[in-house]
Amino acid sequence: MPSVRYVPESRTEMTGSIVTIRRSEIPEKGLQLELLWDDDQLDQLPEQGCRPETEGPMRLQVQLKPDGHRVILNGTCEAQGIIVCDRCLERFSHSLSLSFKCVFKPFDMKDVPGNAHLSQGEMEVFFYDGEHIDLVAPVFEQIHLGLPAYPHCSSECKGLCAQCGANLNNGACDCEAGLRPPSPFAKLAKLKKKA
Repeated sequence: MPSVRYVPESRTEMTGSIVTIRRSEIPEKGLQLELLWDDDQLDQLPEQGCRPETEGPMRLQVQLKPDGHRVILNGTCEAQGIIVCDRCLERFSHSLSLSFKCVFKPFDMKDVPGNAHLSQGEMEVFFYDGEHIDLVAPVFEQIHLGLPAYPHCSSECKGLCAQCGANLNNGACDCEAGLRPPSPFAKLAKLKKKA
């Protein structure tokens, strides 16, 4: 993966290809990036299982600031997430605009006492291998967390018919019109009532 070249005059580098940053290339004053991750680039990432489904590019603004061995990341992300409606099971696009903050620690600090548990109000912790800081994990995590827990394509969504499963947003189903043939198990229900 390409690394970042620091530009002292602007402290900002605009690119669409950076997903990892070398710790040694983050100056003490900090580094600000504006990134655009398109679908082609995201498809090349090795761990596809954790990638949230998106439509179009992700726009990121990232500020990285060294703090001893740690690196503090402040970021914003704008993306179009693709999710499935809980009512009608159709896929739809959901706009996301997220702000997040996390801290990167060297991997060799992973087992140091005090690193295992975070108290309320502390930042999310990610670990890096001593050289490369991966921006993908915190961004993907924030997108997953930013998606609604019970998504609806619209507040007027009618959902699915409880009997035949037809999408009621497309019009009345045969069940509603009374045209659906009776269930072959209807006779069994009558026998149960007699018993």
